[in-house]
This record gives sequence, structure tokens and C-alpha cells, in this order.
Amino acid sequence: MSIQLSLLMLVVLHALSADSSCPGINNGEFEDLTNLMRKILVTCQSGGISEKPAFLATLTPREVALKSGSVVKFDSILTNIGNGYNANSGVFTAPRKGTYQFAVSFVSGHRNNEWLELTLAKNNNRLVRGHAALDPFASGSLQATLALEKGDRISIIQPRPSGHVLGENYSMFSGHLI
Repeated sequence: MSIQLSLLMLVVLHALSADSSCPGINNGEFEDLTNLMRKILVTCQSGGISEKPAFLATLTPREVALKSGSVVKFDSILTNIGNGYNANSGVFTAPRKGTYQFAVSFVSGHRNNEWLELTLAKNNNRLVRGHAALDPFASGSLQATLALEKGDRISIIQPRPSGHVLGENYSMFSGHLI
């Protein structure tokens, strides 16, 4: 691939240094070639990922019962650029190094006197907490901006003995490279 990339770069550089009237290639074709070259360079410089990783997943069951240490598995993936989020495990794995921003919003279930608390964890280290009030159907949220290495894992964990989170797309987990 690097030999092909080098040859393509030489062709583009040669065409840029040539007369403005290059026989056999029109402006549209030259522009297409230049855009392709830019895309290849961006992809190679980013380790094969041309778009910034981003995901959005929601919780679809009516209500999910959680135990202490449970990972919330947001099961409906709406966006997953870079394929970093896994709905089966509920874990986002950073596909590349960088600064990421995460947001979680959630609604507590219908139980009275049950405080829903969720924690964002990086590689199983609990970092940021959010909670919903004791009232049924109360909302809570948390946000974090984190420097991640490729392969770091982000999950949302229930730290309390029990809790119920409302699904039906009211609760969501998102993140993106900034």
C-alpha cells in the first residue's frame, strides 16, 4: 500500500507542478484525483479510520432491573461509527487514542423509594456518578470528557444494591471523539 500511495502522491505532485493545460485530463478528473488523495492521506494518518468514532445507544425494554455491579446494556444502537460500542456487553471500546466526550441520561423505574444511581467506568475504574431522585420516573444524567488510549473500555455500571431503569428509548448512552 505504501508504494501505491507514494506513486499516487508523485502523480498528484507532478500534475500540480505542470502547466495548467495538461492534455488528457480535465479539471473534474483532476479534482476527483485530488479528493481521493486527500481521503487516502486522512485514512492513513488516522490508522485506517477516516471518520471520528461516535455512538448512540438507547435502552428498549420497558424496565430493566439492575443489581450491584451490573453493566447497563443499551441494546438499540442508533449510531456506531467505528464500531466501538457493543450492545451485547454494554461496553464502548475506544477504536483509537484521543479525547472523548460521553453522556448518559436515564429515567428511574416505577418503584417507590428506590434511588437509581449509575456510574461511568473506564477499564472498570468508576469515575463519574449520576443519580435520579427517589420518585418513580425521575431523571438523571452524567457527562464526562476523558483522554482514552486505543482499547480503553467505557461502561455504565449500577453501584447500588438494586435499581430499575426505564427503557422504551428514554434512557441513552452516547460518546464521540472530539
